[in-house]
Amino acid sequence: MRCAHATGWTQEGDAARCDRCGTRRFTGYGALLIPELPQWEPGSGR
Repeated sequence: MRCAHATGWTQEGDAARCDRCGTRRFTGYGALLIPELPQWEPGSGR
């Protein structure tokens, strides 16, 4: 059975739960960002 999550969501702290199937959707976080991309050095094998 697939749920379209159309019946609504119940907020539980930093997550919301589908009232029909129980799927949890986390809402209290942001994307993790790397401040600087790793540098590649010629001859390092990668």
